[in-house]
Amino acid sequence: MRSSGVWRPSCVRGFLDAATRPAIWPTIRRFRRLVGEMTRREVILSAMAVGIMPAQEGETPDLIEMLDLERPELQAVREAVRKGDRQAALKAFAAHLRSRKTPRWFIDPDAPPKDLSDAAREWADMAMQHEFVSVGIRHRFGDKIDWAYNPTTQPGSPHAPDHEWTWQLNRHGAWTCLAAAYNATGDARYARELAQQIRDWIRDNPPPQGRALQAPYSRWRTIEAGLRMANAWPEIYHRLIRHPEVFPDDVLLAMVRCMAQHAAYLDAFPTGGNWLCMEANGLFHVGVLFPEFKDAARWREHALERLRREIDAQVYPDGAQIELTPGYHHVSLHNFVRTLELARLNAIPLPSGYQEGLERMYDLFLRLMTPDRDVPPFNDSWSVDVPEILTEGFRLFPSRSDYQWIATDGKAGKPPAFTSHLFPYAGWAVMRTGWDRQAHYLVMDAGPFGYGHQHEDKLSFVLYAFGRRMIFDAGSYAYDASEMRRYVISARGHNVIHVDGLEQFRRGGPRDGYVVKAPVRVVWRSERSRDYAAASYGTLPEENWGPEKKRNVVQIRRVLFVKPDFWILCDTLKPADDAGHRYESTFHLDAPEAQVDAENLSVTVEKEDVAFRILPLKVPGLSVRIIQGQMEPFVQGWLPKRHGRTGAGPRPCAYYTLERSGTVHYVMVLMPARKGKPFPVRALDSMQETGGELTARLVLASGRSLRLRVLADGGMELDRFRAPAV
Repeated sequence: MRSSGVWRPSCVRGFLDAATRPAIWPTIRRFRRLVGEMTRREVILSAMAVGIMPAQEGETPDLIEMLDLERPELQAVREAVRKGDRQAALKAFAAHLRSRKTPRWFIDPDAPPKDLSDAAREWADMAMQHEFVSVGIRHRFGDKIDWAYNPTTQPGSPHAPDHEWTWQLNRHGAWTCLAAAYNATGDARYARELAQQIRDWIRDNPPPQGRALQAPYSRWRTIEAGLRMANAWPEIYHRLIRHPEVFPDDVLLAMVRCMAQHAAYLDAFPTGGNWLCMEANGLFHVGVLFPEFKDAARWREHALERLRREIDAQVYPDGAQIELTPGYHHVSLHNFVRTLELARLNAIPLPSGYQEGLERMYDLFLRLMTPDRDVPPFNDSWSVDVPEILTEGFRLFPSRSDYQWIATDGKAGKPPAFTSHLFPYAGWAVMRTGWDRQAHYLVMDAGPFGYGHQHEDKLSFVLYAFGRRMIFDAGSYAYDASEMRRYVISARGHNVIHVDGLEQFRRGGPRDGYVVKAPVRVVWRSERSRDYAAASYGTLPEENWGPEKKRNVVQIRRVLFVKPDFWILCDTLKPADDAGHRYESTFHLDAPEAQVDAENLSVTVEKEDVAFRILPLKVPGLSVRIIQGQMEPFVQGWLPKRHGRTGAGPRPCAYYTLERSGTVHYVMVLMPARKGKPFPVRALDSMQETGGELTARLVLASGRSLRLRVLADGGMELDRFRAPAV
């Protein structure tokens, strides 16, 4: 095996020794088939994580050795140590922890307990029976909980393999329900079961030595370590610290020692992106909540340094986090803010510019917000509550009356002074009629691939009419190995164009290569009566068609919003050769069914009291078909139920197909109407097509005509409105 130059534990060297390799390697090969393509070294390290090989904990400091015994509040501990009475020292430290009033956290251990929700009670009762739900999949263990187990990777499992099952189980959300159930009911069985599970987990899952273990089945990915320290473990600690009768000293001290081990681990192995925010937040929590440790000040300092640096490094000037995934943008923001709140709760100063740097992250939610107060699910994103986020933003930035207006649903504050907006680094072009819940809205994604959680979706868009989503992005799914997961991250799950059956393909490059240093190339104009955005695919080095990475066609997409009535979507395909090419333009429609007009090839859907129509410029060879709920020969026509979970519902997807050589123009009018009312555009007719340019006529419902010109250089004209080339 070729050396990676990374420190290798002695147990790995032993298992790779020629004398021992034959005995262990069949097991390793079976394990490798479970986890997919991994290097031999990664397989061995992952095998250590699941217990195929013993993980050697190595020498770790005694709890007392980790404490700063010069602190005044540890006088009793210090005196016991000087007398050589270790048990008395541990007892004194436990007594100190149980009696102290500071540092403070978000739960007051002396406050009256709150009512227990039905969901929390259900999870607590399940955990009592060693039954857990992770990523929506339930599993019941026997007497012993195997924290490395994953039911989705077992032979015969009905589920696609999903390594998130093990990882998210080890975030210990069910433990917080056990602690809350004890607080609310006083039933000691909840707390005693929790104490035993904590004992077992700490005993069976020592921290990795010498490196971070991010592999499948690991209980010590740095993301889980950070999340445990910022969420579940502090909550359990503060709910049970005053109850030695059910949370005895041995469990308390083992837990606190393990939290210090978590901090040392997080301090040693930082990563990047939204993970780093969760890691640093967890590191800061341990440093703040346990100042008695010798390294606590360093943990706090390192956490704040990392987070302050990431506010600049991870967030573009336009406010978008570099993964370009609104859900994970919120993850980073939440961890930045949680650290800020904990620091203020304990009078810890923050680095200069820390809070100020967060305002543009809140601005993103305001500017990107859909009429239903959500955000478009770009990349692996999910639904968020924008008013709730901006309520938090208004607390931090009380001069922002526009945050207040959204947070209160217009009852206080002032609406934003603008409507449409371009994010110049993210490449998101937002067009809207207003800020009310009945607004028309379209957002096109013309930005980079993103630092993480990427989808093949450049030039895709999401559209709302009268506040209802009519054209959707497939969004996210479970992080499993299913065909549906491949669908949502591929171009097939987006409103884009395919060339000769090939999809957009930007994967394979280094993550840093998908982070831009300057605004992306988007033509943008926003006026009182018009919004216009245009961008291209196929001009940048990473923009290919298919895994063969063909670069034979450039697509230019233009979107013109004729406010407030309709959009004109124009795609120009410019091949690098004289051969004929087959183009497919797709539209994912959020409605139960779609109707096709065979005469003009329009597609119409209805949703509640809203009708929506796609009216194409009918050119020779153009055809349309609807695909809905299809799994073969490829997945198409589905809307996943929610992020991180399996399941999807069928939805119609319109496929407009055209096969021609030379420059090709697709022109579509996208228009809403109230059900039973006329659509704003009655007809779209071709007038002339020469030299790569196209002229068409739109006939409005009023009878008035508009002249549209699609220019060969990428520009566009509609009557007196002229937009420049891309």
